[in-house]
Amino acid sequence: MFEFRRGTNTNSTLWIKKKDATNYSVIASQSFRAGSGSSQDECESGVGWLPTGRYDIVLHVHNYDGSKIKGRVWQLSDKRCNGGTGTLRTELFIHTEETASMGQDCIAGIADAPFCWEGDNDYYSAGCIKLAAKPSPSDIYKANNDWDSWDGKHGSFLASSRLAVS
Repeated sequence: MFEFRRGTNTNSTLWIKKKDATNYSVIASQSFRAGSGSSQDECESGVGWLPTGRYDIVLHVHNYDGSKIKGRVWQLSDKRCNGGTGTLRTELFIHTEETASMGQDCIAGIADAPFCWEGDNDYYSAGCIKLAAKPSPSDIYKANNDWDSWDGKHGSFLASSRLAVS
């Protein structure tokens, strides 16, 4: 499972934890610096940070090829902000800035290429959780490696893997 603790839009913490299936004790964990949103209003679609609460992880793939997000992703279930009474937030992910083939597409002369990790400003997101894609091995690589070795689920699934946001 993942746990995300909001601090600031560019400096929060994401943990990936492997838990014992019988007593739910933590067997192994790793934490990463993470970002979320560019506003701290969780009801602002596309800019607010991820709303508090629990999420199902509904998809995990290495080669996602969306228009804004590509590469290694964990897609989260939709969520209403303000404890379930506010705006329905959709298209929520844990991801980074990389190409669908998990590489970097850094374009000369562009200060913030969408599929290239240039630095701290890349922690800002469109309301998702973002991990660093550099240096090597990157945080997205390490989180994905832990996921693959601890859980191994790829493709679409519901309810057995979760994210908690506080």
